[in-house]
Amino acid sequence: MGPGMPLLNDSKSYGAITKFFHWVIVALFAFQYAAGYTMTSLGAKDAALGFTQANYYNWHKSIGLIALGFAIFRLLNRHFNRLPNWAPNLTKSDKKLMHYYENWLYFAMFLMPVSGYIYVMAGGYGVHFLEMTHLPNPIGKWPLLADIAKWTHILSSYAILVALAAHMSVVLRHHFVLKDGILWRMLPGRGMKPASSSKPSESVSKAG
Repeated sequence: MGPGMPLLNDSKSYGAITKFFHWVIVALFAFQYAAGYTMTSLGAKDAALGFTQANYYNWHKSIGLIALGFAIFRLLNRHFNRLPNWAPNLTKSDKKLMHYYENWLYFAMFLMPVSGYIYVMAGGYGVHFLEMTHLPNPIGKWPLLADIAKWTHILSSYAILVALAAHMSVVLRHHFVLKDGILWRMLPGRGMKPASSSKPSESVSKAG
């Protein structure tokens, strides 16, 4: 994470714990989208990179539960670990947009894996966790619930992409057009020095 980086956030920068959860969740959800696309593109007897469609489904379900666990810890970290002040060059409209879409990201970050879990359990597919053990099914086969959960899962996956695109449009405009270095706030070992503000917020860390 870089020498001398504090574990906890302070008024000017994000700590190593926040950055760790941020980038782990980014990586896990990136894998989920890639695996989801691959598994729905393959036929039942096809393979990609040495994995069958069934392998991709199993890993997609397993990583989804792992991502949910990290999302819970990230939310706890957000609650107990103070947030840095807003980056100084963000306008009021930037802050409003980022806050709105960050809330959507957090909501969908939980809704997507939870709805996926309900779908595979209520649909009778089950979870072969990490291809090592079959998890018990506390729901039982329930076709109507499975259909609702399936479409909730699909729609929440698109909601994450829309919210992420809107969130990153503000970040990238500031970093590459206005050149105020805002993106460095969430990179390991880096950080800008924002001026103090009366309203703390996780201005970059919630993208994904």
